[in-house]
Amino acid sequence: MGRSPNFDRCIWLGVHELPRSGTTSEGDSKAGKPLGRSDAALRSNLADHFFATQASTLMQHVHLPGLENVSWDDIALIATIAEFESLRQAAKSFGVNASTLVRRVEKLEAALGTQILDRLPHGFQMNEAGQAIAEVARDMQAQFLRLQDVSRLDQGVKGKVTIAVTEGLGTFWLAPRLSQFAEEHPDVLLNLRTSMNFSNLLQNEADIAIQLKKPENPDLVAARLCHMHVYPFASVAYLEEYGLPTLAGKGVDHRIVLQQSEQVTNKVILEFLRQHRIERNVSFVTNSSIAHLYAIERGIGVGGLPTFTMVLGGQLVPIDLGFHHTIEVWLSYRSDLRKVRRILFVIDWLRKAFDPKRYPWFAPAFIHPAELMEGVRAALSERKPAASSPINSDDGKHTSDVIADFKRASKLSLRKDAI
Repeated sequence: MGRSPNFDRCIWLGVHELPRSGTTSEGDSKAGKPLGRSDAALRSNLADHFFATQASTLMQHVHLPGLENVSWDDIALIATIAEFESLRQAAKSFGVNASTLVRRVEKLEAALGTQILDRLPHGFQMNEAGQAIAEVARDMQAQFLRLQDVSRLDQGVKGKVTIAVTEGLGTFWLAPRLSQFAEEHPDVLLNLRTSMNFSNLLQNEADIAIQLKKPENPDLVAARLCHMHVYPFASVAYLEEYGLPTLAGKGVDHRIVLQQSEQVTNKVILEFLRQHRIERNVSFVTNSSIAHLYAIERGIGVGGLPTFTMVLGGQLVPIDLGFHHTIEVWLSYRSDLRKVRRILFVIDWLRKAFDPKRYPWFAPAFIHPAELMEGVRAALSERKPAASSPINSDDGKHTSDVIADFKRASKLSLRKDAI
């Protein structure tokens, strides 16, 4: 989940009498003025009260003799183990290995004088004492998030907006457009967080998320942003060295590059490879979209890339192997942010950035990369696009012919103008 240490320290603390969002201060009660960013002193007092009552809150709910000697990092640890129901996943969340986590649990159990995890033949299971602490910790988490909501009451334009986006879309597509947004909205600070893991918007890890799976939480507003079409690509250097890949004969000797991450599972690609008995040819796997693209560009092997890669200006050739895969791209945000103007500005900008009418590679219908390339060239040259034939590895062309076709189609630099 990637939480910072300070956030982990704070998120599990709680108090039961924090004012709800929209509460007014004593001086503003008559006017009904909501709290804004100028009420820093009030928020500070709330936080002081929040932390001062943390111990008594937990002690009232969990009766363990050594609880006063336990650090709040350990409380976060118990709650995280309960959340993931897996020591391995909880350890990953804290950035430590599983054996380190087990040692911390054992130290905590010694301080409390009781077991939190039952040791079973197949692993560990949280017992009643651990579950009780975790339940209270979750209540505290909810209370602290209510405290954070006080800072959300400013619905103006000025402020920071955090976008959680997949690495490839964030780096190669959104980053080149940030200057345009900054010119139009100088009072909005954009924080672009690129990762192939999902972000938890309900825990304020981001304000807006762009991800490759529809969010299922009913507390989030979710909308399909665009479609992304994945197609096999190889570099010019790779084709010159190893020839044109096919699904028969020499094709079984080609190397394959894959990306594997929380949002990219490769189920469709791996099934295609199994059908053609070439799954053993996988020679490079990475969780990074950047490393995946560069591995294909540098000639490590053949790999699937989004078709918008064609307009980035790299020396990549689309290979027709009878395979393409469509992925839905989803935009989501918390429902309580609908009225925050800076959030709406960013959402509007994101919709324009992925508008399929302007950028046809994001449309629902698949368009062959060679046709996309020709269409962009024609638009930039202000002429009607000429007929374009897909680069087909089974149409009798030699590798040298395919490379020559690609180089002729790539004479016009697209990186600056197309994106």
